[in-house]
Amino acid sequence: MFLPADNSKTKSDLPRGCTFSASDWHILASFWHPVAFVHDIADKPVRAKLLDVDLVIYKTASGITVARDLCPHRGTRISAGWMVDDQIVCPMHGLHFGHDGACSKIPSIANSEGRIPPKLRLETYASVERYGIIWACLKNDPIWQLPEWEGISNPDFRKVYVPKGTWYAAASRHVENFNDVAHFPWVHTQSFGGNTADPIPPYDVDQTDYGLRFELPYHEGFNRFDDGVEGDSRDVVYTYELTYPFSTIIKIDPKGSDYVAYFADTVCPVSARETLIFQLMTDTTGNPDTEYWIKDALLINDEDKPMVEEQHPEELPLDLTEEIHVPSDRMSLEYRRGLVRNFGLGAPIVS
Repeated sequence: MFLPADNSKTKSDLPRGCTFSASDWHILASFWHPVAFVHDIADKPVRAKLLDVDLVIYKTASGITVARDLCPHRGTRISAGWMVDDQIVCPMHGLHFGHDGACSKIPSIANSEGRIPPKLRLETYASVERYGIIWACLKNDPIWQLPEWEGISNPDFRKVYVPKGTWYAAASRHVENFNDVAHFPWVHTQSFGGNTADPIPPYDVDQTDYGLRFELPYHEGFNRFDDGVEGDSRDVVYTYELTYPFSTIIKIDPKGSDYVAYFADTVCPVSARETLIFQLMTDTTGNPDTEYWIKDALLINDEDKPMVEEQHPEELPLDLTEEIHVPSDRMSLEYRRGLVRNFGLGAPIVS
C-alpha cells in the first residue's frame, strides 16, 4: 500500500516488475531498439514498452519525443492525455509538457510561469528516426550503432512496411529463428521452403564491425520474385547481416536476373518473453508490390511464430552445453558467443 519513507534513497533503477536479470537489463538498455513506426505517430500520444519500461511517444513541431509514460506530478500515465498547443497534456491535472519534457503550465496555479520547478519534467530518452522507424535508447550513451541496411537506405526505393506483430517469446529466440536456415523446408511449407531432402551446405560466418554476416545458396520451393523469370521454384543466394543485438537484413538474390530483394527485421524486447516485430522490405524494381509482400511476410511469420513461442527454455541458452548443435547451427553459435563475448550478456548468477 505504501512505499518506504526513504524510497527515494533506496529504490532500484530497474523498472518495477522487471523480467530481466539486472545485469542483462543494464546492458540491453544501452542499445538502440525500435519502438514505433514513424507513420504511426500523428496527433495523439502513442504508448509503447521497452525492456519493461512504459513509454509515451508524441510529436511536436520540434520532432518526436520518447519519454517515460509517467507524469512526475502524481504518477498518471500521460499517454492517456492529448496534444494541445504543441504540448502533451496530462489527463489528470492538465499539466503541459513540451518537446523536451519540461513542464510549461500548471492549470491549478494562477500565472504558473516562473513558479514551475525544473524537476517537474518528463523523463525523456534518446531517440532517432531511421528507415521509417523510431529507435530509442534508455541509457545516455548507446554502446552500439544502428544497423546499416543496404537497399532499405536507398531513397529511390519505396519501402513496404509489414504490420507489427507481437510474439510471446524472447527477442533473442526470434532473432535466432530469423537467422536459421535449416528450418525452411520443414516450417515454411506454404511460403518458400524447399525440399526436405536437400541438406544445408556448409557456410562460414564472418565477424563484422556491426555483428555477423554469412552467405548461403538455397533452392526455394516457390517463385516469389517479380523479375520475369518463369518457373515454380528458384535458386537464390541469401546474404544475412546481423547487427547486435536484434536486427537483421537479408539480401535475396534470385539467380537468372539482376533483381534483388532486401528484407529487414528488427525487434523490440517489450519484456523478457514478449517481443514486438518490425519488418520492412524493398527491391531493385524501386516499387515493390505492397499487398503481395505484406501477405508473403505475414504468412512466413505465421509459420514461424508458434514454433518460437513454444521453444523451451523460453530464454536463449548462452551456455552452449545446454543444447545439442549441428553444423547448420553455425550462425546460432556465433550469435550466442558474440552476445557473451562482446557485451557480457547472460552473466553467471552470483549466489
